[in-house]
Amino acid sequence: MTAIPAIKAAISALKIEQRVERDVKSGIPEIDRDSHTESEESLRSYVVREIVGKVHSDRQAQLDEQVAARNEVGLRQLYLDICNAEQHVRKTIASRFAILAQELKRNARELAAVRTDLEIFRHKNGLTREADFRESRIFHYAVIFFIVIFETALNSFFLSKGSELGLAGGFLQALIISLVNLGLAAFAAFALRNSFHRNPLRKLLSVTAFAGIAAFATAFVFGVGHYREALEMNPQLASKLAVLNLWGDPAGIHDFNAWIMVIVSAIALVLLTLKFFAVDDRYPGYTAITRRVRELQGRWADGCEAAIEEFNQLAEAEQRVLADKEKAIRAQFIGFKSSIERSEEIHSHYEEDIVKAQGLLDELILYYQSHAARMMNRRAAYFGKLLRFELDKLPRLNTTGLEQHKRDLAAFEQVLQELDGVYATAVEEIGARCEAVQRELAELVGSIERDHGLSGL
Repeated sequence: MTAIPAIKAAISALKIEQRVERDVKSGIPEIDRDSHTESEESLRSYVVREIVGKVHSDRQAQLDEQVAARNEVGLRQLYLDICNAEQHVRKTIASRFAILAQELKRNARELAAVRTDLEIFRHKNGLTREADFRESRIFHYAVIFFIVIFETALNSFFLSKGSELGLAGGFLQALIISLVNLGLAAFAAFALRNSFHRNPLRKLLSVTAFAGIAAFATAFVFGVGHYREALEMNPQLASKLAVLNLWGDPAGIHDFNAWIMVIVSAIALVLLTLKFFAVDDRYPGYTAITRRVRELQGRWADGCEAAIEEFNQLAEAEQRVLADKEKAIRAQFIGFKSSIERSEEIHSHYEEDIVKAQGLLDELILYYQSHAARMMNRRAAYFGKLLRFELDKLPRLNTTGLEQHKRDLAAFEQVLQELDGVYATAVEEIGARCEAVQRELAELVGSIERDHGLSGL
């Protein structure tokens, strides 16, 4: 920032001594005089232009910076936002309420349609009981995976002897056997479940299919035992011998390890079949439609709960926004008031700079006159009056914005006095509006449930 220079720096910058030498050689100034020389007059012009002018520019830039900062204050708009908060929330809630109402009605129609399908299914199939099934299938698949791996691990030791790859080859063969058992168990469970169907033809076909699958599974299990026994006699012809022995004497297995494989495979097959059968209701198709109904019931309940909670969150969010705006108003007011005080301080400093500049000019004139007297080797009888600044010609600071902002400050002070009451009223109105819309939502849910026959869910 430009400041009033020291007397020595000003003397050097103005080259006063050179001015004096030039004037003395020209016979200026006279010994006795009552007027100022041209050089003395030029000192005043130089101080006004080069010193006061630069100080004025710097001070004006500081004032303009403060004015620009105050112009960015949005205190009035924030105050209006708080005053109109209830109207804004009302519009937001109305819009969101309409959307939620449509979503709830759509979910209710979908649930009512599926419930109707379930009742039709029950009536058509003569079902008067609730479906019996496992809600979670994760444990079901975990048990199946464990059975398959356990059977594979046991059988791999018994089949590794005849494999060229040893234990790895035995494990691969055992895995194939386990996967075949898994497929047979799935088909057996499907046929067993359909054997409970109300349709006589479908029931007959399912019982026949189940008997055929059971017969094939029994043959496969004994075939595994014969294959294990044939590995002991001739690994290269084990498959052919196993088929011949199975065809000639299915139960004619004489090797203990082979019987272990038969028992392990049979147990695994039975457990897998029971697991596939028990995971769903015994009546075919009953589990799928019941799961759909329960899924939509859960979605309906969650949707109603989420809708109510959404308005709680909306109220909290709007109240947080109001709190932030209230804090912003107070912070901006403090900054606005501080900026005005800073502008007044800058203006006061400029007035002080004018006084300092006049003192500097006085010293410069005295130095010019005393140096001239020394060079003339005599004491001047009269130096003349010291030059004074013509105040009406000095640059003035533009304080138009400052005066306007002082008037604004008075209005802002009134806003601050009313802010607590307005803020408390807005928060209370938002809470009351959200509670009212929650009651409306509860009534809407009840109406939708009555219209779609969902009461009591």
